[in-house]
Amino acid sequence: MNLSELEFPAHNAIFHITKGLLFNRNISFRVSFLYDDQNGRNITIKNKERLKQRLFEKIQMEYNRRLDARSEPSDYQFTEEFKEKMRIYKDDIDNFTIKQFQLTKGMEEEYGLSNFGGYYSVFPRTFYCDECGDVQYLSRKTIRGFNPNRCKRSGCKGKYRQLSIMMYCETCGNVRPFFYTYKDYPITLLQPSSDSIATWKVKAETPDRDYIDVFRLNCKHKDPYDYGPYMYRKVISDAEPKGMRPLTVTEGSIFIPVATSSIDIPTSPDINIADLEYILLGIGLKKLDFLESMGLSINLKTIQDLYQAYHNEAIKKVTFKTDPNFIGKSNQEKEKLWRKKYFIDKIENSVEELKEVYIDKEALRELNDFTALLGKLGVEKINTISYNEYIDSIRDEVNKSSKKSEFNSIRNIYFIDDIIYVPKVTLINSCYGIYNGINKFYEPGFVPHFEPLWKKGSDPKEGFEANSYPYNTEGIIITLSKKKIIDWLHDCNIIHNVPNNNNRERNNFFSSMKEDSPEYQATKQLLHTLSHLLMRNSSLYTGLDLQSYGEKIFPTSTAIFLFTTSSINIGGLQFIFENEVFNCFENMKFDVKECTLDPNCISESGACFSCMYVPEFVCGYFNKDLDRDVFIGKHRFKEGFWC
Repeated sequence: MNLSELEFPAHNAIFHITKGLLFNRNISFRVSFLYDDQNGRNITIKNKERLKQRLFEKIQMEYNRRLDARSEPSDYQFTEEFKEKMRIYKDDIDNFTIKQFQLTKGMEEEYGLSNFGGYYSVFPRTFYCDECGDVQYLSRKTIRGFNPNRCKRSGCKGKYRQLSIMMYCETCGNVRPFFYTYKDYPITLLQPSSDSIATWKVKAETPDRDYIDVFRLNCKHKDPYDYGPYMYRKVISDAEPKGMRPLTVTEGSIFIPVATSSIDIPTSPDINIADLEYILLGIGLKKLDFLESMGLSINLKTIQDLYQAYHNEAIKKVTFKTDPNFIGKSNQEKEKLWRKKYFIDKIENSVEELKEVYIDKEALRELNDFTALLGKLGVEKINTISYNEYIDSIRDEVNKSSKKSEFNSIRNIYFIDDIIYVPKVTLINSCYGIYNGINKFYEPGFVPHFEPLWKKGSDPKEGFEANSYPYNTEGIIITLSKKKIIDWLHDCNIIHNVPNNNNRERNNFFSSMKEDSPEYQATKQLLHTLSHLLMRNSSLYTGLDLQSYGEKIFPTSTAIFLFTTSSINIGGLQFIFENEVFNCFENMKFDVKECTLDPNCISESGACFSCMYVPEFVCGYFNKDLDRDVFIGKHRFKEGFWC
């Protein structure tokens, strides 16, 4: 195998070769640098500003939360000096950039285009002899002339192997290669059992030293961004020194990519980015219906055209001088009439009303993403096919009758409101950071060691970046009955006041939920569990493995969106939509009731690797908020959604 050049498919590069991630090809490597795309082979991101704002807020929230964590199970106790130095502030968005992968396949003969997208290097650069245990720590320079097939110790015929162990401090989040040194003496690694790291010991080859347990050595919480002599580096945590935990180097571990998927909604250059989300929401919630009475279509393009005309200074200047309605008026009156002419006053009044109700920006964006998915936001609306529309298109009356019967059963038994097929949608996968070490998502209150993708490791204040990959794919939307969810929340004593029994009140209840509220969390857990059940079952019918799926959860819209991440759309989800929907739900009901690790699984958390978990880069939420009991109702929920 040629290890000097490697290829990765673009559709999963976000999860495997983002800067700082590890990957294995006989030995372990780490991505050290990625070029921003100069080849022009990517799909254009239409609204990069919206994506940038969204990713920046996620980075700011995750990193600052880590800096401030001072209670169990995340008692990091970072010093005030370190927090002040590292904290991400609102203005730091100016130092944040979005990179797109430089796609290279098949371009070797094209003039002026680069045929590689970045650099990687051997990592960790620690090797040991499989015969005598001689340990070698290599630099970027010395590794070039290193011969792994010949031990450096006299008389030894052993070969060197990469020591694929990293040392991780759970307090400060520092991760470094296995390392022990004593003056200039050779170091020997003793492995009584190669599979049991706890038995490993090291020794400096001098008569006055004996073998020691290197894992007993404490981390002193030194600044990882200071590349100077170790003894002079500043301490970044007030916590006591702590032993470092050994972690085996495997792909997807130690440095875990933190990624998200979003819908690419077209840009609106004349609309303030802060108001755009509320305008999109106003379209979705029909708050801008007054435009229809003026003979205008209610969509983003209409509002964009109104704002574009409103901001046209040339037309404005001529109108003020020639239009009888403006002549003779004061400047203040002219400005007021100008706003009224393009309905800016009414639009902005609606925006201000929405701002008072919808404070959570990320929840707001999710509402707009979902509205766009349904094809209700145009420019360039997304085409969708509801299940009833599909049934109406069937010519064979026997088949049509059978599909109607199956769909009615699904709606009545599983409380599904609708199933919608999306033939083509542009999604953007973005990796905006890395979790160092272990993500104990299963521990309540745990704060992972989130690390942004710093542009320069030795000086984080030079800025940070995210890697984004836009692609076209297919998907299926499943919406659950809002009435049934409200009844379920009430039966479980999660809410006590039930909204009025009409669609408007139910929609307002869900769209105004706060992310930290019990009803939001329970709804998210219900939808997320359903999403994993659907992913695990659909792979039986699509010909795609579980690693080729992605998910988006929309608690405020009571919906899930399942999509494929493969670069080739083979129509697997369309096949399920048209042929196997009923069987999928029947299988899911069986999977909810039984797990091979029951009764422990259902009595403890209702989710495990056997029944619910999917690869972490497939799950958009790190396998959190999953529980089969939401459907059963015998352990943590008073009532089951399906029982």
